[in-house]
Amino acid sequence: MIDNPVIDFRFAPSICWTNIGLQDDPFKTVVGQDGSLLYGFKAPSINSLFFERVYEFGIRAAHGPKKVQQTTESAQFPCVVTRLEYARAVLTLRSFAHEENGRRSDITLWKITLQEDVEDFLTGLTIDIHDRSRIFEARSAAPARVIFEVAYQPGASLEFSGDEAIPLTEDENLPQPGPVAFVSEPIRLIPTHPAGFRPCSAFGSEPTVLHKGESLSGAIIIPQNYQDTDGLDLAWAKQAYQQARILWEGTPLLKLPIQIPDPDVMDMLNACARNILQAREIQDGLPVFQVGPTIYRGLWVVDGHFILEAAQYLGYQSEAFKGVDALLKRADPDGSIAIFKFHTKETGISLVTLVRQCELMGDLERLRELWPYIQKGVEFIEGLREQAYRLPEDSPCYKLLPMSFGDGGLGGLRGEYTTVFWILAGLRSVAGAARRLGLGVDAQRFQADYESLLSDFRNTAQRDMRQLDDGTPYLPICMPGSGEHVWTPNYPGRVPEYQRLNPASATWAFCHAIYPGEVFEGDDPLVLNLLHLYELLDDQEGIPAYTGWAPYQALWCYNASFAAHAWLYTDRGDKALDYLYAFANHASPTRVWREEQSLSGTEEGQWWGDMPHNWASAEFIRLVRHLVVFEKGEGLELLGGVPASWRRAGDVIRLDRTPTRFGPLSLSLETGEDRNFAMSVETDPGSPLKAHVLRVKLPARDLRCDGQHLEPDARGWVVLPSAGRFRLEGTWLD
Repeated sequence: MIDNPVIDFRFAPSICWTNIGLQDDPFKTVVGQDGSLLYGFKAPSINSLFFERVYEFGIRAAHGPKKVQQTTESAQFPCVVTRLEYARAVLTLRSFAHEENGRRSDITLWKITLQEDVEDFLTGLTIDIHDRSRIFEARSAAPARVIFEVAYQPGASLEFSGDEAIPLTEDENLPQPGPVAFVSEPIRLIPTHPAGFRPCSAFGSEPTVLHKGESLSGAIIIPQNYQDTDGLDLAWAKQAYQQARILWEGTPLLKLPIQIPDPDVMDMLNACARNILQAREIQDGLPVFQVGPTIYRGLWVVDGHFILEAAQYLGYQSEAFKGVDALLKRADPDGSIAIFKFHTKETGISLVTLVRQCELMGDLERLRELWPYIQKGVEFIEGLREQAYRLPEDSPCYKLLPMSFGDGGLGGLRGEYTTVFWILAGLRSVAGAARRLGLGVDAQRFQADYESLLSDFRNTAQRDMRQLDDGTPYLPICMPGSGEHVWTPNYPGRVPEYQRLNPASATWAFCHAIYPGEVFEGDDPLVLNLLHLYELLDDQEGIPAYTGWAPYQALWCYNASFAAHAWLYTDRGDKALDYLYAFANHASPTRVWREEQSLSGTEEGQWWGDMPHNWASAEFIRLVRHLVVFEKGEGLELLGGVPASWRRAGDVIRLDRTPTRFGPLSLSLETGEDRNFAMSVETDPGSPLKAHVLRVKLPARDLRCDGQHLEPDARGWVVLPSAGRFRLEGTWLD
């Protein structure tokens, strides 16, 4: 375990998009790493993504910026602050979203200042606007306040008439050439050359000589759903900034109090909650917790399972529970619950989601209402199993499941294990739920289905085990004989090195089968082999590399959390804690993650996936919560991943009524002087499900529970009564 872990964004992605939108905002504006505003995301193919419109900001200068820094105004307020340092001046951009009386705007406040050692400099603001089908014009050549978008038509070459005088004042009585694109206040803009003389529209302020101590500033206002520009001036934009700041900073993003003594972790939690709410949208009256604002703007079954769980932990319980209704819109008459029919594991994931959400809400009656969906889902899975038993005996999928789409680093239909893992997790989940509901017939049937698939899996896994060069055993997720290429199972010829599967490729679902699936015991050789493999791959940047869609010199950032949960499940909270901080350090300073990126030292610039990617946000929330409160088997484990750095004098760890399937739990741990501590734990005795075991990791001496002496075991665990209210006191050993 790292002694003094810190979050410093040392592995931040080189290409960054940060969402400035409001909660449940249909306008998903993202800001690029250089402060550009990006609109109209398009994805013709997985290799050709672009935005239909890009606003790029700069200054008049001989050369581009030497240094660019970007952050947000605060963890709660998604005003993206970009500082572009040029040789002689600095451009600072503050971009944020604002809504008032139904009018939604994007606003960039800009300011140019001189470097400290510069006496004077001729400069001004520049804006390049790239658009595939529009150009941008003012009413005339005069310095303009309002810029309009018009359809592109090839223009005539420049002709000199001998009278080239340009009016100094814009005539606003002239007709508008098209819809309003943006407003510039108070600095009016004139057409100018785009950077690199690229084929795009460009505007700038008239050149100004700035002297030491002087600055130039203004606002760019981009209406999103209106055209009336009256009253849009600099004073309005500054007031809009204050309104947006007050709105965000006054919003309790963590509706259920979570207190961790590391302020950087708390900032990450607040930012993650905000990212999730910014991506969410209301569709057909239901809140849809979407993954991101661009590539993954929509409901995704596996991502959604974990995002809904994180929303429960944050206190958005009723909204998360409505996610069940959004999921059921994907239920098919054949029993499958899936967005993509080729993604057969989605039915297994959906079964887990239905059970998990109902149990977190303590609503077993709702689970009974949903039971017909669960029965139909199991029938669908049983049909898949029958298909697998009819396959030729030499098929890699024989007696498991038909060929399927792996995902998470494994494309195409082929023999693979990710679907097996999630179907196992789904069957285990509903078998347990049936027992708890007293549905004996279904409990026996679902358990038999689970045990049959698990037995067949173990036989096939034994067949498919491979070894690294050093003798380390591992289970390849792509079954041998099913291809070595990430995307194409039947790739002709030798697979290119940068697209070749790795031993750890697509192990995401293996982690999920370990936790939350709990398909395997913590000491199962398959689990230990996987974790040993991860230990071999986490030295470069603190988390396992080579696990996702970019198999060469790259990593899948939030796969760190999947692996961390597997470590935590095996009582290695130290490794889980290390992964938490390393995971955070792969975010940008605006506290958002890209799904995958190159290892930082390679300079290769590979990337994959949305940004902000809110499965990542959900995973950070889940991992922090589970380091403190972890549901395992029929019990609860407390403080299993809490480091000594969270237990210093004056530190407080607190969770208020965090939901578990055994009912809400409250916990408070306060460390005083001389390493003394006091801890209170309260469970809800009225919850429909009861924890069989409640244990706390307390590496302490002189430990007392309600005055009674307790002796921790060798790992620091002590067992408490499983329900009620307790007070523990003692002195930390470390």
